[in-house]
Amino acid sequence: MIPSFSPDRPDSAGPAGDLLDAQDVRLLVETGFMALMHGFVASAGEIFDGVVAARPAQEAGHLGRAMACLHGGDADGAVRILRRLPPSDAARLFLGLALHRQGEAGEARAILSEVAASAAGTPHARSADAILAGLDAEPTRGLGPRRD
Repeated sequence: MIPSFSPDRPDSAGPAGDLLDAQDVRLLVETGFMALMHGFVASAGEIFDGVVAARPAQEAGHLGRAMACLHGGDADGAVRILRRLPPSDAARLFLGLALHRQGEAGEARAILSEVAASAAGTPHARSADAILAGLDAEPTRGLGPRRD
């Protein structure tokens, strides 16, 4: 799931923001998530670092960076990034996943349940429901660290 964001907000540009327009940022975010999906974790992290440099006030780069941490086996890093973000549905969804991988199953379940309830009918709620169902189906294994 690629998080939605608004790259057109002029107040959210960072030092590199003047070099990239909204479409450039959108393409970088999409490229970063495609890199993650294909196992290029380090490259994805670098792409998301660039997005964060260009648009530090927007969540997409931070979410991507957190997912790169998570896919690279650094659940602690992902949780640190996600806890600093405003509590959007996407940030809370990914935080729930990261907390589970960190071993904080109770807090993960609580956050994912909140997302499922508060964002009912959205892709975020469906994803939270799917993750919760997976946790319930495999309570001892769950969604432990990926072994890329």
